[in-house]
Amino acid sequence: MSYIIHGAGAIGSLIGGMLAEQGFKVICVARQAHAEAINQKGLTIRTIDGDRLVTSIKAVTHPSEIQPEAEDRIVLCVKSGQTAASVQALREAFHEDTAVICMQNGVRNEELAARRFRCVYGAMPGMSATLVAPGIVSKTLDMKIGIGNYPLGCDEVAKSIGQDFSKAGFEVTFHEKVLAVKWRKLLMNLNNATLAITSNWVQLARATPRVAHFMAEVMGEGLHTLELAGVSLDDPANPYDTAAQITALRAVKEDPEKIAALEALNPDLRTYPSTWVDLKNLKGETEAGYFNGEIVLLGEKHGIPTPYNSVLLRTVELMAANSITPGRYRLEDLEAMVEERRLQSYSSIDAH
Repeated sequence: MSYIIHGAGAIGSLIGGMLAEQGFKVICVARQAHAEAINQKGLTIRTIDGDRLVTSIKAVTHPSEIQPEAEDRIVLCVKSGQTAASVQALREAFHEDTAVICMQNGVRNEELAARRFRCVYGAMPGMSATLVAPGIVSKTLDMKIGIGNYPLGCDEVAKSIGQDFSKAGFEVTFHEKVLAVKWRKLLMNLNNATLAITSNWVQLARATPRVAHFMAEVMGEGLHTLELAGVSLDDPANPYDTAAQITALRAVKEDPEKIAALEALNPDLRTYPSTWVDLKNLKGETEAGYFNGEIVLLGEKHGIPTPYNSVLLRTVELMAANSITPGRYRLEDLEAMVEERRLQSYSSIDAH
């Protein structure tokens, strides 16, 4: 049995590398340069405690290069916009009964996977990693994974997969309503756009009062929208307390020494969201539509103003479309745009 890591970028490589370290057979499906580096030299996992080299991991560039085994488990780690094509390619190589674990942000991937595979599991990737260079991945923040059946339940296969992840070193929680957990993670991902637009990294942003307070408002708006729209966030084992996270961000105060230390943090160990990476690499698109876009759509459907998320979605999509790299706008610019959007929303309400 192999763990097939499809979309072995930062998160996928970290998961695959840590599984391989514990003796699991792992095959990564990765871009050519990364796959070649892994096969030639192994995978380097960079941490604050130093580097570790994993040589027992293998890589290919397409699922068709893999000889499937009966008990293989596919860990889907591509971005949401790539899910449909990835599921199609995987189904051409693997039996429909192969277990597929959607280790992805967002809440739409499991549905797409379930159209082609019968055994689909939702997984909440509560971790941060950076693909430093081909063959090198850095572990930066957190090590959480939540897992459960899609759409509901938590069967023995889910528990077995979770136990493997736990053995690899992740903090694993099991869920009867895994999408509730993924909705809560989505609220955290709303600020991927904030950090990408202003070119900031997570550790520094969370310690900088003005940025942290803005991030709290973005999450608060998202939480308010989900509550009014009737989206359930309840699962007994949910590892995230969104209200507490928002309160903590709002309470951040100036600490010059802490900020200075974070500004000096090794760039390889800084946590930049994938949205920042997409803008930096001029990908032409981001996942913001699957994060902020969910809040904006629910707001439009239920008549709920969403000025923060509307501004973030529009700004980051325009930056991506026009090949604008991170840092084009300051936080003050975003605040001004949000206020303008807020006034437009009120004017629209008054007009009706």
